[in-house]
Amino acid sequence: MASYLTIVSICGCSDVPPPTNASGNASRGDETALRLVARFQRAVQRRDRSEIVDRLRELVALRAPLADQWLQLSLMSVDLGEIGLVRQAIDLYVESFGGSPAALHRKIGILARIGAFDEALALARAMPVTEPDPFSYALSRGAAAINAGEPEEARQWLGEAIRMRPNSGSAWHSIAQLVDFADEPALASQAIAAEAEMRGAPPAERALYHYALSKAYVAQGEHARAFAAAARAASETKALFPYDRRVDRQTAVEAVAGYDPGRIASIARQQSEPTGRSVFVMGSPRSGTTLIEQVLTAHSEVCDGGEIDLLRLLVHEAGDASYPALDRYVAGKGASSLALLWHHLLDERFPKAGRIVDKTTDTSRKLGLAASVLPEAPLIWLKRDPLDCAWSCFRTCFMAGIRWSNDLSDIAFNFRLEDELLDRWQRNLGDRLLVVPFEQLVTEPEPWIRAMLSHCGLAEEPRAFAPHENRRVVTTASAMQVRRPINRTGIGSAEPYREHLKPFIQAYYG
Repeated sequence: MASYLTIVSICGCSDVPPPTNASGNASRGDETALRLVARFQRAVQRRDRSEIVDRLRELVALRAPLADQWLQLSLMSVDLGEIGLVRQAIDLYVESFGGSPAALHRKIGILARIGAFDEALALARAMPVTEPDPFSYALSRGAAAINAGEPEEARQWLGEAIRMRPNSGSAWHSIAQLVDFADEPALASQAIAAEAEMRGAPPAERALYHYALSKAYVAQGEHARAFAAAARAASETKALFPYDRRVDRQTAVEAVAGYDPGRIASIARQQSEPTGRSVFVMGSPRSGTTLIEQVLTAHSEVCDGGEIDLLRLLVHEAGDASYPALDRYVAGKGASSLALLWHHLLDERFPKAGRIVDKTTDTSRKLGLAASVLPEAPLIWLKRDPLDCAWSCFRTCFMAGIRWSNDLSDIAFNFRLEDELLDRWQRNLGDRLLVVPFEQLVTEPEPWIRAMLSHCGLAEEPRAFAPHENRRVVTTASAMQVRRPINRTGIGSAEPYREHLKPFIQAYYG
């Protein structure tokens, strides 16, 4: 569950020493802070989200003397989806350290976590280039520029980071997200030559580098070497973030438990709040969901989107994602309670008016709750050729986020679970779930774009038919692809690697 559930151990709030004044004695204000910390701890132990947020607001209002723990509380507020509290907590952290460069550097990371990429870049630009050190500055400035959609600036600073530290997997991976090595053979050769420098690097850095190396070999048409580099990256990552098939299957089983068309409709009829602001886009990673997001966010009525990962908070409120848990919650608190929380979370993240595209990768595991409680929200599921999608997942760095992507047989296991979920949701949701075949979308985009707009109740607009001209920031691994006109280059991309992908083929098609 969300990290805030174990925040006492994470941020050490149970060990907060008694605040003291200049004379060394606890002041009345400090005693108030201690009482609030104790109430906060009890709220965390009860796993009561609403009370946790209330106690956090009180600590912020008091400006409690929590020093470096404000950083942990800002991270917890990110996890809670409380963006206003995030900003207040991180500002108190910076203030606690006198606005030091190190504290401001931390703030840049927090701003990136809440999607405030322009602010993060502006803050990075204002900092001395020596803070926290020249390499770290160049790397963070380059990453901030990527996220803010400033490729030339990103290229400059990431190139500087690589010059200073050729064995930085982080720098190579970042620049590989930014460029097409096929257009830059000299840079691809430089990336390949850096392999000798990586032998003594930490495992996570080696993994990041080898993902970049695989991309360089793909650009050169060196298929065997590209696969070997991807396999090395996946092996390093799997050792750091192992995958548990049992847990994956358990969440898939829980996701559909008890749902049927009648039960979904019954809860939907109890909803008294408007629920049409969200559009949920599902599908395996690398299946083309970012392309759909680009199409929809190009429309004038859609303001933003991304992998916002907020449905987990509704699941936490209900107890779990199953129908029995949701039914118990609705019987006690009503369907509108979850809808109101959803509205609040969206407003916190997206204060601008307009509809929101949610393409969080595990929405298939929360779809019963979303479909029941948010009955006006359109649902779209993208399907891509399994082999092409598997190869793309295998050579993409997800680190801890998607653990099944680091082993071909694990990818097959997860894909089969997703197939089962799609079959179940199609039977439960009927025409409300629009399934879009990736290959047809990129071959004949116009009819499918029309179908998606119609499914979402959006009028046709020319911009939606030219998603590559949509200049919104894209932070996923698909950032480069969606800047090009819709094309068929992704079809058959796994074919040169078919022999290497046999473990997936055998496990998936069996």
